[in-house]
Amino acid sequence: AAIEEELTKLAALEKNSAEFNVTRNYLDWLTAMPWGAVSGEVFDVAKAKAALDDVHYGMDDVKERILELVAVGSLVGGVRGKILCLVGPPGTGKTLLARAIAGEAGVP
Repeated sequence: AAIEEELTKLAALEKNSAEFNVTRNYLDWLTAMPWGAVSGEVFDVAKAKAALDDVHYGMDDVKERILELVAVGSLVGGVRGKILCLVGPPGTGKTLLARAIAGEAGVP
């Protein structure tokens, strides 16, 4: 439904307008998403700790919270909709930590 609405909006826009480019980029992003692809969850605390320590020095409280989430996932068999939100100023390592965990969990 969202794709059809965006396509209709795109057809009505001028090709030189900024909104056209925003809408087109959004549609490109939507169609590039791996819809329906599911990866298995991996909850290996030792691997997660090693991955976190490899990519970033410090931030022990953040790493501890991430490892708690991984440990609970391994005990319960999943995180059941829990979301980990990393907040902070640019350049503090949020993306590095997220990529390290995603890599260990087998998420592309």
